Amino acid sequence: MGSIQIKGLEGLEESEKKVLNELIQKHLEKIKRMLNNDFFLKIAVKVYSKDKENKQKRKRYSLDLELTGEIPRIFASAEEWDLNQSVHLAFGKLSNEIEHKFHVSEK
Repeated sequence: MGSIQIKGLEGLEESEKKVLNELIQKHLEKIKRMLNNDFFLKIAVKVYSKDKENKQKRKRYSLDLELTGEIPRIFASAEEWDLNQSVHLAFGKLSNEIEHKFHVSEK
């Protein structure tokens, strides 16, 4: 029903990858309920840090989502200091765009 492609996982630690996959699966279920068509979701994860060698420094996470398939192309992105928050924001924006284009709550 829906397939996903994730790029940029090499910049994440193993614990971050696990959290990211759990959150994506959770939000993917919501998107599947909203859309009855087949879709393809591309996720690009970028991690920004001022000091690459020092793992203790804060990281900034950026997510870019692109939803394609039998529907018009939809984009959403978010950037935050917290991985969880950036995932929730990006998928929240994507859900809002789906609602705006297809009015799924009215069906």
